[in-house]
Amino acid sequence: METNTHTEDAALIGERQAAARTLMARPLLTRRTHPAEFSLVRSHAEWLVQRFQRVLGYRLTVADDHARLVKRGLVGEVVRPLTRPTGSRFTPRTHTYLALALAVLVERTGPTTVRSLAAQVRAAAREAGIDADPARGLGERRAFCAALQHLIGLGALTETSGTIREHQADAAVDAGLLPDTDVLRSVAAHLPRAGDDPESFLADTVDPDPESDQAGEVALRRLLAETAVVHRERLPDRQRDRLAAHQWRAAAALGNLLGCDTEIRAEGVALVMPDEAAATPCFPSDDPVGHTALALVRHLSGRLHPGRPTTSVPVPEQELHAALEAFGGADAPARSEWARTAGPELPDPDRLSALVLELLGGLGLLTGRPGERLLSAAAARFGADVDDRVPRIQDNDEDSRTHPAQPRGSGHGGPDAQADPRGDLDRVASVLQAVANEKVSATSGDTGDDRGPRDGSG
Repeated sequence: METNTHTEDAALIGERQAAARTLMARPLLTRRTHPAEFSLVRSHAEWLVQRFQRVLGYRLTVADDHARLVKRGLVGEVVRPLTRPTGSRFTPRTHTYLALALAVLVERTGPTTVRSLAAQVRAAAREAGIDADPARGLGERRAFCAALQHLIGLGALTETSGTIREHQADAAVDAGLLPDTDVLRSVAAHLPRAGDDPESFLADTVDPDPESDQAGEVALRRLLAETAVVHRERLPDRQRDRLAAHQWRAAAALGNLLGCDTEIRAEGVALVMPDEAAATPCFPSDDPVGHTALALVRHLSGRLHPGRPTTSVPVPEQELHAALEAFGGADAPARSEWARTAGPELPDPDRLSALVLELLGGLGLLTGRPGERLLSAAAARFGADVDDRVPRIQDNDEDSRTHPAQPRGSGHGGPDAQADPRGDLDRVASVLQAVANEKVSATSGDTGDDRGPRDGSG
């Protein structure tokens, strides 16, 4: 049978890019928890190590039983909170027990039990001047067990007899545990120094606006790879200029590494990953939070349509809360439907609203603080459908949105105002000219695949 070289090359590239996307979604990958994905990463380790360093400045270590992608920069943008299996976030107490458990377990090389580990954690806490004792009561034990279950999920701990859940329910149960020391030492990638405080530790890890062009381009690639949408107006001036000059080159480099497409618009740039690469929260989704978030962005896109080109519109706080109450409040019809279906936990109305705002903020669709929120232009991609169940909020200023939205492209001159077709054509021509200039600039310089001077962020 004749060999199809083109097909073989395409399959090889697809495997490498799938492995890269897996590492972006799960920076710590173990043979025990994800055997197929780890095997794929190990098969292409050399290519992945070189490309991650060259394109994003990330360090990848591949061992016999685990792989660790060490990311740098973008602290505020990419940090996702640790959660329990129920979806609730780790409390500060749980984080404390996670740190104490790691401090104890990185020095162990043999099996242990949960009660023995609890005693060692208590001793380590006393030595560090921390008031923590897993045996003090049910609340402390729950936080301690949540930390251990997180380590089990990472593949750093293995239950050999009994389970952590049984110990959580009954303190007398002494479950057997087998720590994997090498994996445990890879859980915390950036360890603080003795003199660090939280502010200085975070400040040392990221420079949002590097001076050198090489470091600036790497920072832009990280921003594109790690965030849902990069909005031009939110970038520092220097980075905004770099994005305009090098966005096509960055798209080529990231496409080669991750196998993604790049969508470039006037308001910003977004990477479109293949379906299997769920590195960011899936949206839209069918759970109560995703369902409410989709209804909210569609309603706000219709109700607040500015009738003119813009990158964002302000969201009146009363309008936002009225919509959240209609879609997920205590009397919302959808809540009774969710209660009847078997599925995820149904949050109470206040928590549902907080989770919806957090989700949309993380996706860059609804940003800002209370009273200063902005709806991004990207939100309109999910549709614009005003829900009549949401009462109109009276607003008598010149930007009032209580009247029906004007036709797309209309001005503020009243219902008889005529659109300016010449102005529209001029705007289209200027955008096309800008795109053409960017494509021309992309034909020169490094695409991210060729070696160049390092930015020192390795």
